[in-house]
Amino acid sequence: MIQDFSYDKIAVSSFQKPKNGNELCGDSFYVTETRDYFICAVADGLGSGGLARKASQAAVIAVEKNHQLEVEEIMQVCNEELKGTRGAVLSIFKIDFNQRIVRYAGVGNIRFMMAGEDRKLIYPLPTVGFLSGKPQKFRVQQFPFDDQTAFIIYSDGMEIHTQSRSILTNMISPRESAAYLGTLSQKLIDDATCLVGKVSHA
Repeated sequence: MIQDFSYDKIAVSSFQKPKNGNELCGDSFYVTETRDYFICAVADGLGSGGLARKASQAAVIAVEKNHQLEVEEIMQVCNEELKGTRGAVLSIFKIDFNQRIVRYAGVGNIRFMMAGEDRKLIYPLPTVGFLSGKPQKFRVQQFPFDDQTAFIIYSDGMEIHTQSRSILTNMISPRESAAYLGTLSQKLIDDATCLVGKVSHA
């Protein structure tokens, strides 16, 4: 299913599909834009089904309630909220419109990529592991962005690694890109989530 999120400065579209045979998707995501920033989070609950969904939802609800905090602080809050759950992998990035900086932190195998006017691919590496409430330090990476910046973030159920670069550097619109990626093969043994976005008026 494709969903569109149209904000003043960022346009985003998402594609999501549960694991083959499941009604519930174990992945969850959250996006919003304020006057000062845009934030996106994707969480993948360990395993699949209801318990995985519960874990990923706990993470994104924590992001929704605390998105005004710094990225590292949000990761800490999410980690606390995942105590007593199955656990989840999580990636968060925040686009600061005033400082013209993207800040990213991730734990686990959710991939995030972005490219700007120079078409140079930025692919920050997440920390290995998952969140389950155990004490953990989080590494925040930051990158400049411009008014042509596009991004893609996706869970490991999406088999789109070879298409990612061309999607970012030749994007017509987030919706067309998300729809195209949805036609590609996904791992039927895992939930699949992908968000594609582009800066429009930052």
